[in-house]
Amino acid sequence: MTIRLRLVLVVALTTAVLVAVGGVAFAASLSSGMRATLEDSLRRTARRVDAEVAAHRIPLGSPLPSADPAWDGRVVQVLGPTGRVRFTTVRAGAGSLLGGAELALASHGRIVVQVDRATWRDPRLLLAEPLPGSGHRLLVVGASLDEVENAMVRVRDAFLAGGPLVVVLAMLGGWLLAGRALLPVERLRAEAAAISVRIPDHRLAEPDTNDEVARLAGTLNSLLDRLQGALTRQREFVAVASHELRTPLAVLQAELELASRPGRTEGEVRQTLEVLGPRVDQLVRLAGDLLLLARGDEAALPLQLAPRRLEPLVSSSLGSLCGVADVRGVVLALDADPEVTAAVDDGRFQQVVDNLVGNALEHGGDGELVEVSVRAEHGEPVLEVRDHGPGFPDDLLEEAFERFTRGDTARRRSKRGAGLGLAIVRLLVEAHGGTVTARNMGDGGASVVVRLPACAAVVDERAAVAHDRTGPDHESLFDTRASTKRARSAT
Repeated sequence: MTIRLRLVLVVALTTAVLVAVGGVAFAASLSSGMRATLEDSLRRTARRVDAEVAAHRIPLGSPLPSADPAWDGRVVQVLGPTGRVRFTTVRAGAGSLLGGAELALASHGRIVVQVDRATWRDPRLLLAEPLPGSGHRLLVVGASLDEVENAMVRVRDAFLAGGPLVVVLAMLGGWLLAGRALLPVERLRAEAAAISVRIPDHRLAEPDTNDEVARLAGTLNSLLDRLQGALTRQREFVAVASHELRTPLAVLQAELELASRPGRTEGEVRQTLEVLGPRVDQLVRLAGDLLLLARGDEAALPLQLAPRRLEPLVSSSLGSLCGVADVRGVVLALDADPEVTAAVDDGRFQQVVDNLVGNALEHGGDGELVEVSVRAEHGEPVLEVRDHGPGFPDDLLEEAFERFTRGDTARRRSKRGAGLGLAIVRLLVEAHGGTVTARNMGDGGASVVVRLPACAAVVDERAAVAHDRTGPDHESLFDTRASTKRARSAT
């Protein structure tokens, strides 16, 4: 059932209820008003009869109807205490208008009753009260209710005839009004139906009415913008991921074809396996990075946060990168405040450090210095990794943390990177509730700064710190700036 039809049915039902309630209320009010007017007329007649009795112009004692033309058409009786008729008009008849119960009530004061008796042709409204100065006699005056009943019949007929017409007119008006009100919505629906993948830039026309429909169009356009952005990122993600996977897979395919040829020696097979090993590692890393980013997009990245001192975690990560740094002739220097604490997931935080330092080793220039510092600024833990290489290209600085972003230097120096390292850093840092920024330094090189939320709990991990440090060589390499100079001179 359409909204338009539902609205029309609601209008019809509401109108029918209002007509019914209004008709009943009008009929009740009209009946009450007419009866009040009739009772007022009866009281005036009663006062006139009182005056006539007091002036002895009404003969009391004859049970026969009075032939006086002055009382023609009026219902008037004077009754004795026992109900005996002492005076009556032709319209009132020869019998008493009141029964025994009514006589008893009227003897104590004025009463107004409605009587419907088969011997009368019409219902009547009677007013009975004691007649002053007449020895407990009762005065009864009455009037026909035909006019009241006829008025009620006319009102009923009018509502029975006009009520359905009013409902039908209300339904017609509701149908037209609902169609008019829903026309902009139907236009939005048609425009939305016309949007497809082939024309993703098309947007809904927003009416200049500043009403609910205009706000709906604005909301839908915002939704379409977000969907288009997500679709664009997904396409780029799939395209670049396919490109990054194609090269190592092509190498694997070629090497496997060579290895499968007959007559291959053991040395040649071993050489093939040596070539395949790094490529398989590259595919494993790329698949892991893509899976991590996909889980981050779904807001399903699990973290086990706990208060930790950052210095031993950073020191452990740098220790695992010493071999790469030695090959490149790069000196790693750590300047860490051992008291800085943050709520982190150990493995994910070390992955942040590994990616940042690995990126600095990759692009910081051979034979240079990579400085890592851990400090507190305004109560917030801060991790900074700085190299002394060429820095970020100016056109990529703002996009450094986007996926598959690599500068020309990276493309020339390495065919292994997929441009996911800094994107994973941002994902993990934001999952920790922190922020990460990159900048080029004035004296050369680049700096990446990670800021984490302050951690109120302080965990004493001095034993763990001592356990993580592996010896004098490790300590002399990472503990202080002075140790950096010594390590550099040793290099």
